[in-house]
Amino acid sequence: MENFEKLFNQFLNCVQTLQNVLNVSFTDALVETFDNLEQGKIKVENGAPDEKTVEELSKKYQAIDYDHISQKDKAQVFTFLTLKAVNDDGLDANQMPTPPAISTVVAMLMHKLLKDEEMEIVDPAVGTGNMLFSIISQLKALNHSKDNYQLVGIDNDEEMLNLTDVAAHLNDIDIELYCQDALMPWMCPNADAIVSDLPIGYYPIDENAKNFENHAKKGHSFAHLLLIEQIIKNLKSDGYAFLVVPKSILSGKIGADFMPWLTKKVYLKAIVELPDDMFRNKFNQKSILVFQNHGSEAKPSEVLLTKLDSLKKEQSLIQFNVKLDEWYTKINR
Repeated sequence: MENFEKLFNQFLNCVQTLQNVLNVSFTDALVETFDNLEQGKIKVENGAPDEKTVEELSKKYQAIDYDHISQKDKAQVFTFLTLKAVNDDGLDANQMPTPPAISTVVAMLMHKLLKDEEMEIVDPAVGTGNMLFSIISQLKALNHSKDNYQLVGIDNDEEMLNLTDVAAHLNDIDIELYCQDALMPWMCPNADAIVSDLPIGYYPIDENAKNFENHAKKGHSFAHLLLIEQIIKNLKSDGYAFLVVPKSILSGKIGADFMPWLTKKVYLKAIVELPDDMFRNKFNQKSILVFQNHGSEAKPSEVLLTKLDSLKKEQSLIQFNVKLDEWYTKINR
């Protein structure tokens, strides 16, 4: 731990040096630092950084000895620095990386429901790539290191996609990235599976919102509801979606309109309520929603409805796995 802390601080110092001299965001300096280290040379554009800073950074890079750091440590340092970037640059709450424990629960559901074959997986709100890469790493481990996945990430924020690109390289993951509004037509083929921690809030482009059945009759529409509709449109027949969604859309006033609509469009498979202690207040509480698109192989089944105990207790995931196994056996009798 002491060595990792030293390593983290060395990287942090390099990023901050570059940030100050180029007068850019922490995110930009972070991406450029890793690009410099990967390329083995310092990028100079229009005389910046100046010669003195290049010399200073060269010494700092030598001290890090980048080529002899394990890939795992590089990826971990980058993840922690990404968290700092999100905080320092005052990015939107929707851009905060998804907690690893949630990624583990989603990976368990995907491992159980998806076939062991080549498939395209899309995250239409990929952000820093944290959740998608964590899930894929776990699925690979569960499938004896077999890599069956063609990955696509969509986001409308170029800075986020730059972070995703570096993280993908450090995690040895191939991904196609598209910078676009995910509520416009997607530039990739329909997916076998879609996984996402959906951004929450209002969608500002009312004219485009009118193309969706779940648009608001007055004012701005909820982006997360429109995104679920868009996800269904972009899922192959029999394809699955694994989504982290606000708990409020599954019940109450919003749920009373939305859930009947959803159950006509797809087959619900699971609703897993996340522990209360993961969220600062009840308005932020989330659940994992799993559904399957209609198709020749898809059929209705009993829905797995459960609430997770605190994920701070290891026992919680074990208990969930037992419930998941029991449910899966029951629906496949």
